[in-house]
Amino acid sequence: MREQAAFEARTLVRQSSVCVISTISKNLQGYPFGSVSPFMTDNQGRLIFYIAGIAQHSRNLTEDSRMCATVFDAADQGDQNAHARVTVVGDAAPVPAEESEALLERYERQYPEAISYRQAHDFQLWRMEVKRVRYIGGFGHIFWIEESEWRAQEPEWTLEDEKRMVEHMNDDHADANQLMLNLIHQVQADDVIMTTIVPDGCYLRANDRNYYVQFENVCMDSKAVRMELVRLTKAARKALSSEAEQD
Repeated sequence: MREQAAFEARTLVRQSSVCVISTISKNLQGYPFGSVSPFMTDNQGRLIFYIAGIAQHSRNLTEDSRMCATVFDAADQGDQNAHARVTVVGDAAPVPAEESEALLERYERQYPEAISYRQAHDFQLWRMEVKRVRYIGGFGHIFWIEESEWRAQEPEWTLEDEKRMVEHMNDDHADANQLMLNLIHQVQADDVIMTTIVPDGCYLRANDRNYYVQFENVCMDSKAVRMELVRLTKAARKALSSEAEQD
């Protein structure tokens, strides 16, 4: 049950592009300070933020590294409390210079608008090291998830390997991107690009929005990634063929 809860919580975070972040206020003597920020997750499930130096939460984190980030499954109608939410608690620090360029390239693939931030307001990547996670999947489905349960294993492939895999999919298999987006999210679009691959899924971007595609199997090497993408593409083609036969 705990393993399933950790999976559900991690998936909700992977699916989310924006979170509510809370830091310890520098100006208001320790009061919590809330803000809203885009984010991405790294291979291990740590949260990555791209924050301007002038932002209040950036100044707060410089003084006190403690923070939390909350994502939730927004209800279209009815009781919001019946829907899942995750609060990730941890400590944030700037990403070391030797890691920042490759991570920033990944971030900019997911959020192309961030490319223009490089020269504006001293933006910097911050990484949140997870201490504990609170997951509420609905009434009575409540868990504290420990860091060891949350942290995913680092894959054998590097960020440079990931970049090559993404470029290959976009250059040679653009139709597969379209098929996967339609299969998983029922979204049809002419321009669909893959932006990111993590061990448990990948991200597609269409119509200025990111879509997470969950893998059936965790992929620890590039061969496993290829097999999973082939499986998803075949499933999408089969579903499309079945729909055509019914028509």
